[in-house]
Amino acid sequence: MVEILIREYEPEKLILFGSAAQGEVHEWSDLDLVVIKRTDKPMLERIEEVLRLVRPKVGLDVLVYTPEEMEDLIAERRVFVLDEIIYKGAVAYERRH
Repeated sequence: MVEILIREYEPEKLILFGSAAQGEVHEWSDLDLVVIKRTDKPMLERIEEVLRLVRPKVGLDVLVYTPEEMEDLIAERRVFVLDEIIYKGAVAYERRH
């Protein structure tokens, strides 16, 4: 999945969060993923595009933010973003510039 997203979607960063990031994956676990990508598309289109590309075989909850949106969420000190994604999340990929 990560390889497909890197190759086909060209994200800036991929962050796993939730049970997968904590190493608590069970057979019924879904994957929680934040994709950070420069795009002008609306959020729903971004999510649909990711789901079409990866065609997950397990449940996948995905959020796709632009770098600016993520910066704004962090600046606003959104508890979910800070706690679950930034502090507890696991970076699966980060583009080198």
